[in-house]
Amino acid sequence: MATEATTARHSSQAPAAAPAGGTSPSASPAEPGASIFVWGIWACHLLATLVFVARFGPDVPLWDDYAVIPQLCGEKPVTLSWLWSQHSEHQIPLARLILLASFWATGGSPRPVMFLMAGLLGLLAALLIHAARMARGATTYHDAMLPIVLLSLGHHANLLWAIQVTYVLPVFLLGAILSLVAATRSAPGMGAMVVAAACLTLMPLCNAGGLAFVPALAGWFWATAAGMLIRRGPAGRPRAAILALLPVPALILAVLYFRGYVSPPHHAAPGGPAAAIRTTAQFLGMSLGAPGASLWPWSGILAVVMLMGAVATLGYAWCVRPEERARVEGLLCVLGAVASLAIGSGWGRSGEDVLAGLQSRYTTLAIPAILASYLAFSVYGTRVTRRLIPAIMGTIATVLIWPNVQEGLKAGQRAGEQSAAFDRDLAAGTPAFRLVRKYSPFLHPSQQDLRRSLESLHHAGIGKFRALRDDPTFQEQPIALSPAELRLARWDGKTIEATGPDPWVRFDLAAPTPVYGIRIRYDHENSDGTPARFRLAWRRPGQRDFPEDQQYGNWNLPSGRGLETTVWVDDVVSQLRIQPDNRPCKFTIESLTLLKPPGPDREAP
Repeated sequence: MATEATTARHSSQAPAAAPAGGTSPSASPAEPGASIFVWGIWACHLLATLVFVARFGPDVPLWDDYAVIPQLCGEKPVTLSWLWSQHSEHQIPLARLILLASFWATGGSPRPVMFLMAGLLGLLAALLIHAARMARGATTYHDAMLPIVLLSLGHHANLLWAIQVTYVLPVFLLGAILSLVAATRSAPGMGAMVVAAACLTLMPLCNAGGLAFVPALAGWFWATAAGMLIRRGPAGRPRAAILALLPVPALILAVLYFRGYVSPPHHAAPGGPAAAIRTTAQFLGMSLGAPGASLWPWSGILAVVMLMGAVATLGYAWCVRPEERARVEGLLCVLGAVASLAIGSGWGRSGEDVLAGLQSRYTTLAIPAILASYLAFSVYGTRVTRRLIPAIMGTIATVLIWPNVQEGLKAGQRAGEQSAAFDRDLAAGTPAFRLVRKYSPFLHPSQQDLRRSLESLHHAGIGKFRALRDDPTFQEQPIALSPAELRLARWDGKTIEATGPDPWVRFDLAAPTPVYGIRIRYDHENSDGTPARFRLAWRRPGQRDFPEDQQYGNWNLPSGRGLETTVWVDDVVSQLRIQPDNRPCKFTIESLTLLKPPGPDREAP
């Protein structure tokens, strides 16, 4: 708590209406009209984000959204073991429950989840605007940066994909704790600490990102408990004990997170320290939104320098403002949580592409770096930096509004157009195989998984999927297993022995044939025991190459014996090329069958 002398000494700088518990010695003078301006920016950006979701949000599940379809359709039960089961490297029980509720209530539409994400980001911006005012005693024009970065269309990759609530939830929970930390110069009251503990407990239930936040934030509870013991001595022991126990449920969930954990086979092994540093900086640079990728490496350098400056500012404040150490320690722990996620993501993705950290979906996860740094500078900067640095940050955020809007609108138009086209084709009675061919990978990267999910929704009578039309009867034509050409592979009877990266084998048909699909019964094995990175391409008559839109890739094709996959082509085919994997392997083709239109041969549409 501030002493009376400290409060009196700075009373001339703080507005009379500001609560004494929240006003810092570096309180900002009131700026006329700032509050109206900032809340106006917040309202405009929130409205724009909601309109963006309403206009472009797909009303059909995408990719990982289909993971809850068996439970939605009653094919599998909703159990605790399923809710806690691993999804890639994540445990996502909260997201699964949210998606199930949305799909059940709306007949399979993910849009309510998209509106929920936009609302959570808007609420977080409001909480932080309020916390900034409490921390400094006044709202400043610079605070408009908070809604600008949180409600930017740079978050489009997450806003338009329901399963990405797994990214938005932990960011909202971390931001809520940040607002509690910043709002008061001393340790928050017990009620606020209980709320913070509830937020912390929910984080491991969100995804691996939420898990990464837990250790540093648990440290904040323990630092607060230790500070209470130091200040109050024996009288503070009961409250200190409660504070020390509050993060225990989150830590228990963090330990359980790794019970039975299996490293996803489709993830590359870490690429080493240098690659991890590069990917970590890329991750942080994506806090700028879409320009984070186009401005790399400067975006990463800027983000790292910003974080280092915030840590240095807080370190100095901890030394010179002992009466505010509780808040300083809280801000440091929030920055530590951000760093934990950035380093973990950098290490985990470092073995992939050299630009693996520049994924648009990382914008939301990286944004707490900007939020915490902004509050650190605006509350604890020097007389110059506490206004200069937030002004620079606000200017950058404002300049980047337009490129983020451009990228968001471009992605939104693509998603909205494809979603609307799917709805039209579904209502018009387009057969299931043709929907799968036309809308994969937009709806799902795996044609087999998409077909299975659409059929499940149809048979369960879920919403518009009741209109799904069954496939026609296919005529089957076996293909002679006599390759016309091989690359980096040997042919042994029915087996492709791949000897190098990206091997392939080509088969020529006796005559151009209208084909709906190609069914392959196969065995596959590689040295890693991982799924095959499979690709099938085809040529029409007269073509010299295999165009991109005449290729289907499944980077997670099951490995083993006695398996089957069908690739939906819906085209006239003269040649086909199979890449069994992108590394050495053995791929035995037991049978290769064309699925053709029934009756006399005719061209496929």
